[in-house]
Amino acid sequence: MSSEFLFVTVPNTDSADTTLRNLHRASSSSATLFKIDVPVLLVGTLDTLMNLSDDLAKQDMAVESVVKKIERTHQDLSKTEGSIPVNGISREHFTCNFAWDYAKYPHKRPLKELVTLVTTGVASIEEELRNLSTTLADKASSLSEMRRKKAGSMLVSDLSSTLPDSVVSQINLLDSEYLKTVFVAVPKSLKQTFLSSYHTIGSDLVSYGPSGSRDSSKGSPCVPGSAKCVLEDFESSLFTLTILKSQYTSGHYEGTSFKSGSSLDFLDLFSKACRDKRYVMKDYTHSPGAESRSKVILEEGEAKVEHMQASLGRWCKAHYGEAFTSWVHLKVIRVFIESVLRYGLPVNSTTCVYQVKAGKGDVLQAQLVEMFKHLSPEEDDGEKEEGGEEFLPYVCQKFNLD
Repeated sequence: MSSEFLFVTVPNTDSADTTLRNLHRASSSSATLFKIDVPVLLVGTLDTLMNLSDDLAKQDMAVESVVKKIERTHQDLSKTEGSIPVNGISREHFTCNFAWDYAKYPHKRPLKELVTLVTTGVASIEEELRNLSTTLADKASSLSEMRRKKAGSMLVSDLSSTLPDSVVSQINLLDSEYLKTVFVAVPKSLKQTFLSSYHTIGSDLVSYGPSGSRDSSKGSPCVPGSAKCVLEDFESSLFTLTILKSQYTSGHYEGTSFKSGSSLDFLDLFSKACRDKRYVMKDYTHSPGAESRSKVILEEGEAKVEHMQASLGRWCKAHYGEAFTSWVHLKVIRVFIESVLRYGLPVNSTTCVYQVKAGKGDVLQAQLVEMFKHLSPEEDDGEKEEGGEEFLPYVCQKFNLD
């Protein structure tokens, strides 16, 4: 079934039925014709009509954009290419059998108010879609981060929630006044280099010089012979090291003023020295059962995302019809305004919708141009309207559902 439609309004040279028969006879080979009833709307002043005509092109594009966003969102969530029904029927059926919604859009209201009703309603839908999509994106991002920490390499994973208790129980974790056990993740390609040189990491951090001249000799805070491989994955090895936690520098006199001593913490400095060699010192706080709790949190995150996706999918189905209906009404308002500007008052025209047969769009246009060429001023024959669009001797609005 073709998804290309054309709303057309032409003046009645005889009765409306005669006009319809002539339209059908002239174009039956290229499109299927459907009559639609357009109420006589409040015209207002010529200035109002011309201003609305200029604004409606942008507003039409904005409303179409919202309709397409809902379609794409629903397709992304459902993983299908099928269209969403409009009020329980297909988009094509709704368009071909369009009926003005007098309850929602009272035809005795000024045209400008009708357009505002359409656009503000769609803007509200767009805002709600944006908020829901942002919420879903945030939850999905959080879930992705949890999965990365849970399933990723030890170079990026969170040890506090992924290191099994069975492994921790085999490690002698030191955290005394002077010494601390740290975890260092090493890319497998650097494992041998690490084993041969780990005791030199941060070789300028600790002062080993004699009393009174501590800074004369420097070394690493890492205890030689302390490296132990406790776990490996597909791209890294996890080692424990014992390092000196800190070093106290005693106070001293500068002239008659006494400068208090200070303590130099090596943990952050050692971590930076590891990064310089492409090793990663991992934060770790032992908490029995943390792995199980992490699994539960991950499952809860997955459930929240699935629930949000289902809710957004239902929202798309519920609001798509409203947005699509508003879009079609805006198209009808546009052809009504253009027909008044083109044909004048009182309103004596017929509006129909063509469902164009596949690949027959240009043929239909040529047929209609030939049928109504008497409405085209000779001096404008073949010219284009301001803005580069071709002048047509009839009023039309294209409507593509793809």
